[in-house]
Amino acid sequence: MQKRATVFRAMVLLVAAGAFFSGGACTSFREAFTYRSPQQQQRQQQRQQNKTVNPKAQKFYYDQGLQLYSKESYKEAKEAFETVVDNGPNTTLGLKAQENITKIDQILKTLEDIESK
Repeated sequence: MQKRATVFRAMVLLVAAGAFFSGGACTSFREAFTYRSPQQQQRQQQRQQNKTVNPKAQKFYYDQGLQLYSKESYKEAKEAFETVVDNGPNTTLGLKAQENITKIDQILKTLEDIESK
């Protein structure tokens, strides 16, 4: 009987630690002790992210970002590309938008360096 109580306490502590370290994402005992391969975890994350993808909104903001970029309105273009990423970071447009954000950050830094001289 003593051994069962000790095992039970250890399991409760493990679940509590899992919930603490996962930011409260652990919702059940079964979830805490279910093994998922990295591929399964990646597919689950993609499914969760794809639920919120709005392709029309992504296309609209991506096109808007390109137009603003061509007009050299870099800060506004960056905001439009960030909206694309918010609507689906792992989609084709989301990945392209992330690349454009990196380019814009480099351009803005270069412009700041030029202005400071």
